[in-house]
Amino acid sequence: MKKITLSLVILTQFAFSLKAQMGARIDQYYLDRSILIPAAAAHNEEGYFSTYYNKLFLDVPGAPQHTTINGVMPGGNENTAFGIFYMKENIAFSEMHNAYATYAYAFKLGSETKLSLGISAGVLSQNFDATKAVYYDENDAKITALMFSPPVVRADLRASMYISAPKWYTGFSITRLPSPRFDYSYYNYAASYELQSQANFLLGINASIDDDLTLQPSVNLGMYNWDYMYFQANVNLDYKDKVWLGLGLNHLWQAGFNVGVKPQDAVTVGYSFKIPDGQQRGLLGPIHEFTAIIGFSALGGGSASGGSGSGDDSDLSSDGDYDGEGVSPSERPRKEVTAKSFEDMENFGLGNDTSGISLPPIPKLKPEPGHYLVTGLHASEEKANTQIKEHYMKNVVAFKFYDPRVKSYYVFVRKYTNEKDANKGEFYFEGQVPRVWIREIRE
Repeated sequence: MKKITLSLVILTQFAFSLKAQMGARIDQYYLDRSILIPAAAAHNEEGYFSTYYNKLFLDVPGAPQHTTINGVMPGGNENTAFGIFYMKENIAFSEMHNAYATYAYAFKLGSETKLSLGISAGVLSQNFDATKAVYYDENDAKITALMFSPPVVRADLRASMYISAPKWYTGFSITRLPSPRFDYSYYNYAASYELQSQANFLLGINASIDDDLTLQPSVNLGMYNWDYMYFQANVNLDYKDKVWLGLGLNHLWQAGFNVGVKPQDAVTVGYSFKIPDGQQRGLLGPIHEFTAIIGFSALGGGSASGGSGSGDDSDLSSDGDYDGEGVSPSERPRKEVTAKSFEDMENFGLGNDTSGISLPPIPKLKPEPGHYLVTGLHASEEKANTQIKEHYMKNVVAFKFYDPRVKSYYVFVRKYTNEKDANKGEFYFEGQVPRVWIREIRE
């Protein structure tokens, strides 16, 4: 008789076999979309690390657990990004390790929409823990082969696609493209199976209610071997990108809530809780998940953007004529300015100590129409102010504007009246500012 645990008996009753469960089941998938869709890494201005831990069905011994670490690093330009991903999956006496490295490249589809493609290469490793086994028959040959064989390692590939716009995003990924086969042997006994491929489709919307509140519905559809489907749905009410509260539901009709907060810029923490429905409640128990996301800037890293540029509509060759070019920070005189516009920054002149620059909050109104050469996009005005001063230290005049549609602050170095001139400016500034792109504001 085969060895079997109480957890596997109960999980099988609800369409969870050992093979079917082996895949990412992250409840707060919307906080870091690159966990499910690696190509989304190319849509982040700043690098970060995220970590997740969840435990499904707390009342079931040996119930599934996932521990995940994901890292994203933007490349040398705005189109490329690199990622690393690690997840440990535990279910009953089985332990699976997933590790991948990702490369993603993005293409512009207009001024505000971006498409990216990603490829991930990695390994899968599986082993079994004999101390967690519950036997019916200790002489089962196949179970013995599983438990006393060394860990089995297989290569793996992932492919993904992701599209983002100010008000929506969507993506698709396929994991375990080769359908890796796991073979175990112990003396004359053998056990083997093919791990199922896994596909994910992600769709989300950012619907502004007013300047402070945003409704964020999203859904993740997953499929194993194209024949077993599950879904996760969630809707959040976000307040100023600082605090959010949401409701979630999955394909087993397990419903619950999630809550999150940003205690400081580039730091996010969240918690999710779900309760099984009906007879599952007494058998399975609740689901918990904790997450934390830390941006590189919170660890002391600076902005990804830099370089130099004039920031006005004068001749492109004039930016090297600013006063103070080449002056070291210790030699800069201190002047004071309260900059409420790009012109205030320009009139302030270069070569001064940035401690004299005051950047008060700007009105949360739609900016003037035009084509802006943008170097940064920030959820908080404080980070935009920091980047403006970083540009100033490199003899670049910059300022900011707020876009109510995306509830974010943009840092720009120049504004043009038409797309032709903006394209010329972008070509010039690509060699001066590593991350610059055109943001069009229409009437």
